[in-house]
Amino acid sequence: MSRIFFCNDGASVPRRSLGRGLVPISIEVSPGERGVVRFSDGSSSQASCLRCVDAPCMFFGDAEVVSASLPDFPADRNPTVCPAGAMSRADGGAPSIDPDACMLCGVCATRCPTAAISMIPHAVVDDFARAAFPETSEAASADAALVALAAAPRTGEFLIESDAVAEHLREKLVSAWARVGDRFPDHLARNLLIAAGCGAAMRRKGDVFARMDIVLGSPWPNYGCAEAEFGDVAVLDAPRDLLDDVAVLVGRFGRNLDSVTTLVVTDILPNRRSEYWRIVQDIRNVLDIKIGTVTVLALCLLVWRGGKLSDLPPYLFHVDIDTPSYRTSVLEPLLGRKLRIGSVLRSSVEVAK
Repeated sequence: MSRIFFCNDGASVPRRSLGRGLVPISIEVSPGERGVVRFSDGSSSQASCLRCVDAPCMFFGDAEVVSASLPDFPADRNPTVCPAGAMSRADGGAPSIDPDACMLCGVCATRCPTAAISMIPHAVVDDFARAAFPETSEAASADAALVALAAAPRTGEFLIESDAVAEHLREKLVSAWARVGDRFPDHLARNLLIAAGCGAAMRRKGDVFARMDIVLGSPWPNYGCAEAEFGDVAVLDAPRDLLDDVAVLVGRFGRNLDSVTTLVVTDILPNRRSEYWRIVQDIRNVLDIKIGTVTVLALCLLVWRGGKLSDLPPYLFHVDIDTPSYRTSVLEPLLGRKLRIGSVLRSSVEVAK
């Protein structure tokens, strides 16, 4: 659906600006709490929605959904930030979020310039009136506030994992997939990758020339490809599909094989008895291609804490048949601490035997 349909000219509802003389110097976020904006004069305020004209919490800009590293890639330019369709907006006011559809992926929250979206028990947009964020009819004033707030550094985490959060994420993912259809895995994977600092563009539906589900590129990595495969059957073919993708990148687009990053984005981890993990190992041993397996939960953990893929150890997600534990080899190094999800086996956390 067209982005223009959703956007507005800001005339229906006044936008918000910054109070006179206020200069934001930092924004603090924490689970279940409204963001706190701190100012250079020592004051602070809870965040409030700016009612941005372009609603970055709802829509990506066009440059964000195409590949700077592979401009000829036939990208689907769908700008929608929430692939589950949980966000809506009326009359230029603050966006609203459907609690029954929200997955808690956190992508919308990371894109709000004031951190006015909190995450528990589901994503909620705070549109309360506050002295630090007065309403204004002056577009220049509102635009200047947006620029200043977007430049302020952020600290904290939007959400901390738990068994309840993991269960919610899984339940809403399955529901959204059934409701939205076969484009949902690509859309969710692309959006999470973008939120995690990766250049990611998804293939247009029906295009068979480009092959790969998602092309990766600047700002991280230089270039690469990803397959978004959900379900315990579809994911088994992903390593072989990635070999096709690499052949296209090298043969058709002239990229260097030695520098191609390859990822499988999946909702669940194949069990250890499947051939998936051994094939990943064989591909590394024979072709020296290190395929990474990254779960939706792993990407959410990174997004919730404002982390970037480029800051992680190289090949963190490259696991195979000899890797003892996805939890201890991937998720906990990603967090730099113990995972706060119990030992009950979850296919998004650990590989079943």
